[in-house]
Amino acid sequence: MEDPRAEVSAVVTALIEAPNAAAQRDTLQSFFTPDASFDHPLCAVRASPNSRDSGLLPIYQWLKIMFDSSIVVNSVGFDEHRGDRLYVDASQTLKPRVWPLSSIYAPVARLVVVLHLTQAPDGKYYIKRQEDLYQWQELPGKVNPLLPWAIDTVKLVAGFNCAMLAKVFQLLGIWAVREGGAQAKAPKCR
Repeated sequence: MEDPRAEVSAVVTALIEAPNAAAQRDTLQSFFTPDASFDHPLCAVRASPNSRDSGLLPIYQWLKIMFDSSIVVNSVGFDEHRGDRLYVDASQTLKPRVWPLSSIYAPVARLVVVLHLTQAPDGKYYIKRQEDLYQWQELPGKVNPLLPWAIDTVKLVAGFNCAMLAKVFQLLGIWAVREGGAQAKAPKCR
């Protein structure tokens, strides 16, 4: 990629919505380094001399075999300071290819993908590592539609309990804001 921020949406779409296995392979080989690694909550591929073709490609192929997937890139962020990180916020529809699920169930999973880039001597950027980040309730919810509700409820109860315990500890004088005491200056945002 010459301009990762501008080109990554097309790369992601080409991988997920490839019309055939050859097009998917060609996209992967064009934009990933041969030793690329992959980290997903359900599987991973370590970097090795041929990990792109022997590890990542089979994962993308399996995804295409199991699901008629589509993806929408919601936003893209590029780390200007480091120059080697690209952040992609996307929504992926996973329509199973198995009948009768294919006609009644097509969950949408929201994820953030962190792409670690490397710049080659030709000046182009290539993906060296892909990290898929999902919320806890996303993946189980694609198996059972009631699980996201249960996980969200547990998370809300835990958040409420944290807030209540913080109030109790502050009443006991632990980590309490004291008026007129020495206060550290808050950092300024740039």
